[in-house]
Amino acid sequence: MACLSALPQELTLQIFQLLEVGDKIRLSATCKHYRAQLAPEIFKTIRLTNDERVAQSALAAIEAHGEYTTRIEFKGHCEYDSDRTEPALPPAAARVLQGHLTPNLRTVSLGFTFDFEDGDEWDEGHPDASGGMSIYLFEGEESEEYVRERERTWQWRALMNETWQALIANIHVRELILDKLIPKWTSTFRTEEFRQLLSRLEFATFNILGTDNGAGWKTNTVWGYVAFLQELDTSFFHHMTGLKHLTIRAKDPLGLEGFRHIPLALKPEDLPLLESLKLMRCFVGPELVSFIRGHKQVLKSLDVKECVSAGESGSADNGISWAEFLDQVYEAKPALTELIAGGGRAPLTREEEFTPDYQFKDEPEDIQEIRRKLKADPRLRLFGYGSLDDKYGMFFLDEDANEEEFKSGNDQKAFDRLMGHVNQNAAKAKQ
Repeated sequence: MACLSALPQELTLQIFQLLEVGDKIRLSATCKHYRAQLAPEIFKTIRLTNDERVAQSALAAIEAHGEYTTRIEFKGHCEYDSDRTEPALPPAAARVLQGHLTPNLRTVSLGFTFDFEDGDEWDEGHPDASGGMSIYLFEGEESEEYVRERERTWQWRALMNETWQALIANIHVRELILDKLIPKWTSTFRTEEFRQLLSRLEFATFNILGTDNGAGWKTNTVWGYVAFLQELDTSFFHHMTGLKHLTIRAKDPLGLEGFRHIPLALKPEDLPLLESLKLMRCFVGPELVSFIRGHKQVLKSLDVKECVSAGESGSADNGISWAEFLDQVYEAKPALTELIAGGGRAPLTREEEFTPDYQFKDEPEDIQEIRRKLKADPRLRLFGYGSLDDKYGMFFLDEDANEEEFKSGNDQKAFDRLMGHVNQNAAKAKQ
């Protein structure tokens, strides 16, 4: 019977690529030869939590094979009533995050899985908050002294702060992925070491937490949440002087001014080296135009495919149409070589957005005609319009605007003109 070791090296490597991580680990345990071959891939990504046993296992792995690790994924977890421990973060987990044993580390993914929707009190006693659960946990703004006091009292607050304390010692990380960023300050955010960490980053992804109170009220209706996200420029972006690639994915849409709106915290003077920007669930508007103008010489890629315009919606004080946005970007003559905007599959109706078994065949003829045109001509784009409910903060598509603006063709004309400029830039860049 033929054995794996008898196969040509090229074929063996192809087989290895088809194996799951668990299978690779088991195969590597069979002999020193396979252990040496598979170690660089097995230990490329280290995943850990604040569980002591898991953290010790992760530490043992990088103590033996840390030179192969290029990515660390950390998930912090505790319950609302977890006892306050000192330290909150196990020392083994702290050593992994500090990066001293992973000289080739590049990416850190950081997230916390706190169930704020479980109906329990995660905080209490804030003078400006009506409760310490659900969205009301984010109701009041927090002073520096208040944050320190909460970190002494609550395990989850201490865990967040100590995790960041460990990470700021990591001089190797160049990409930071914030998975469900919790809009709460930590004491570490105010330190020079934190700002130095931000200055070393080249890639950053902000996946921002958003939730509701079970009765429809969204997190963008509570002021502490709004204030934190409005200040992302001073707390994060202003210090990211080396950042080249930024992705922001909002749960509750960001952008524009007005009741229930949270302006995009992107300032023309920040992120001086930014080459690519991807926004998801955000409004296009004047602040984004201003940011692009301030970066017209360095920004090469703009992805707003999953963004919307408020148009003349009453939910925003400074809403502009897609055509206005695209025309203003064109007039800035940016150095863009890539533009991703308009989704041919963007929902045309509210029912389509929220109904799992939505029946397209039941749509009015004029809506079906739009779909036929989009399918027949891949150059056509559907640019979404929507607004925020002025009571609950919920986002709703404006199906009338979606239809009317598509039929007018103004957005498409502005897009085509800007794409002509982008394509010219791309052609010159290849010369």
